[in-house]
Amino acid sequence: MRLGRGADGRLTVGPGPGRGAWLCGPPATVACLDEAVRRRALDRALRATVPKDEIDTLRARLGETPVPEP
Repeated sequence: MRLGRGADGRLTVGPGPGRGAWLCGPPATVACLDEAVRRRALDRALRATVPKDEIDTLRARLGETPVPEP
């Protein structure tokens, strides 16, 4: 799953132009996000500090992502 910075500076999910960071897909996406935040890998990949409120919003959004059937 690709995360990027939108033109307004907020996090976006999905394809798009500009700097981006890749996370593993469902069902482990939230765990990958937590690990990326802990290691500051998301900040480094996007070359910007991602505010905690954006991380919390993204975490909630990813937690609602349905798990694809095999």
